[in-house]
This record gives sequence, structure tokens and C-alpha cells, in this order.
Amino acid sequence: MAWGSRALALVAALWCAGGGLQAQTLEQAGRLMVAQDYAAARDAAQSATPQTPQDSVEQAWIIGLSHMRENALRAALPYLERSVTLAPDVTRFRLELARALYLTEQDDRARFHFESALAGQLALGEIAAIQEYLTAMDRRKTWQGHASIAIVPQTNPTRASGESHVMIGGAIPLPLAQAQSGVGVDLGLGGTWLPRLGHDLRGRVHVMAHGQVFEESRLNTWRLRSEWGVVALGDHGRQIGAGISVQAAFGQGGRIMEGAGIYASFQRRFGPRTHLSIRANADRLHYPQVVNKAMDGWRTALSVNTIHVLTPQIRLDGGVSLAKHNARADFNTRRDIGISFGGQYAHAGGVTTGLNLAASQTQYAASNPLLPQFAPARDTNVSVTASLMHRDLTVQGFAPVLHFGAERQDSNIPTRSFSNIRASIGATRNF
Repeated sequence: MAWGSRALALVAALWCAGGGLQAQTLEQAGRLMVAQDYAAARDAAQSATPQTPQDSVEQAWIIGLSHMRENALRAALPYLERSVTLAPDVTRFRLELARALYLTEQDDRARFHFESALAGQLALGEIAAIQEYLTAMDRRKTWQGHASIAIVPQTNPTRASGESHVMIGGAIPLPLAQAQSGVGVDLGLGGTWLPRLGHDLRGRVHVMAHGQVFEESRLNTWRLRSEWGVVALGDHGRQIGAGISVQAAFGQGGRIMEGAGIYASFQRRFGPRTHLSIRANADRLHYPQVVNKAMDGWRTALSVNTIHVLTPQIRLDGGVSLAKHNARADFNTRRDIGISFGGQYAHAGGVTTGLNLAASQTQYAASNPLLPQFAPARDTNVSVTASLMHRDLTVQGFAPVLHFGAERQDSNIPTRSFSNIRASIGATRNF
């Protein structure tokens, strides 16, 4: 592969930045790498004491690359990680790290760095090689797991309004609970099994559970969703899927929602930097605790999301979602539209920061008969979320990530307006 000669050329280029005895030692290590005496090159690099940030980059790269040339993948990983931490804009470092992660079957992380490298300066052969790696990961994947846990303090976890009461039927004042801060734990656990049915055909069994647990148990909620279907694979990362789904939601009083439906999905890479995914759902929902089945009905939804890798350091993402709930009662029938846009930036030294903006609007078809003084509800929700992560602070392959968010909803019905500030600490493997 052309990566080897280009990587060694980069080592040679780095010699020019050195100076003094340490630079001479690193220069010697570089010459030994060219001569393919990898053990001696590694010893020379390890004996050097870096005097400049450039020396540190060169030292980590030579040690990591020498291990890779000897097929010592796991020994190479810490040094390749260090190279990317110190110089996240260097495409060559990400390529070698991605290759080591692929060969040790850490496909999620390998995909992240291959996709980041595609935004750098690459030869056509290198782009083709990366696409082959991405295709190979798609085809060898038979299962994937998902687990998340985050501690989430919030100023208004119940989304309570600032109103003290609401007039029911236009005449009876009903007191409202006031906003109170709380700390919850956000939990997620799931998995997807993709058994092989044919050369380009996979089955798909997906199970996901998500919940929020608070000190006050009345605030606890849980959602379960399971899907059974098939996925057809194609070129350029194309995947077309379809199947059936069942779901349920639970609160303190037991089951509050249940449903079944169908789904269809599509995803594909457009060019080396852009990934597009589309998903459509149609679910028949039933709310056991609602009188006269007033909320029961079909909910249809469509979402379009894209990720664009602008440079090896910058990722952008955005999405649009549309949904319609045709409930039995008109005042529960609603449509939703949402948009989001965000990105993240990998700084030299290991810090990654991110920012996401989202806005949505919900419009109900008719006025609530208990609130005749108001027109049909129209809610506008806006949120902003910032994130902070350091890729060197890892625990069992996960990097802790901090999220800080602010959310505000305005409505023509005052009791539906609220604001909330939240923070969370979780973990990610996308680094």
C-alpha cells in the first residue's frame, strides 16, 4: 500500500524541524526506519528527550510506526493515539491509527478515523483503500452493542411552567406544580444482531431500552423498542433496510404507551466526506391510561440526517424531522417539524469541543376542550448544547464527555411554556 512510503517520507520531512543532540537522535531513528531496522529505530527514538512539541510528535510517530511495521498492533496503538492527539490535522497519523484499530477489530473507532482522514489530502489510491476498509467493516459486522450512562442535573426536569395555576373550563383554577431542580441518571442499553442471510443481505434484530431515573420515583420513565427486519448492502456504504417494530413506555403508574408499526431506512456515502441517512416510521400507538382512547392513533415520521467531514479536525452534522400524529381526538392530533445543526472541532493536544443547535415546532389541530380560552396549542422549542472531551482521558476505551445545554419552549398556552438548563457527564468511543 502507498501509505508506507508516504509515511516514511513524512518521517524524513520531520527531521528538518529538529535541532541539537535530540534532533540528531531522532534523525538517526528516521534513517533506521528508512533502512527498515525498526527495533533500532524505536530504541533511538525512545532514548531521545523531546525539546519541542515537534520532537514529541516525531518521537511518538516513529515508535508507533515501528511497532506497526513489526505487526505489533496493540503496542503501536498508544503511540499512534498520541500522534493524533498532538497533531489532529495530520491525515497520515489518522490513517495509521485507523488501520491499527481495524486490524484489532475496533471497527467503530476505526470508521471514525477513516472518515476523518477522507477530508485530508489523499491520493486516489488511498481514497480507494479507505473505501475498501469501510466496505469490509460493513460486511464483517454481525452485531453491535450500545450502552450509555450519564448523570444529568437539571433546573427543571419536569418541564414545569412559571404559571401558578391554570383555568380549567375557563372557570375553575387548578394549581400547578412549580419548577424544581433535580438530578437524574440517564441510562441506555441495547444491541443489534445482523445475521448473514446472503452475500449482500443481512437480517436485523434490534432491541433498545432507555430510561431516566430520579430521586423522586414519580419522575422515572422508561422506553423499550424492538425491531425485526432485513438490510441489503451495496457500494459506497449503501444500506437499505425495512421491517416491523414494537415499542412501549412506562412511568410510575405502569405502562403509559404501547405501539407496533413498520419502518424503512436508507443510508449512503456521497463522495468521500458526506454520509446521508433517511428513516421513515409508521406506528399505531395506544395509551392505556388515557380515557376514551383520545390519544390513540397512527404516528408517521420521516427524518433526514447528514454528516459532513470538512477537515480531519472538523465534523459538521445536521438533520430535519417531520412527524404527524393522527389521534382519535382532534385536540390530540398534532404535527411536528424539527431542524438541527452542529459540529465538533478536534484541538491540538487532545481536547474536542462541540456545539449543537436545534429547533422544533408542534402544532395541534384543535383547541383542548378543558382550555377553551386558548386557540389550538402551538409550541416552539429551541435548545443549544455544548460538549467538551479530552481523548487522552480514557476508561476501558471510553472517553468521558461533558454536555451543557439550555432549552426553552414558548407556547400560545402559557402553562406549556418552560425553560430548563441541564448538564451531563457521559462517555463516548468516537475519538
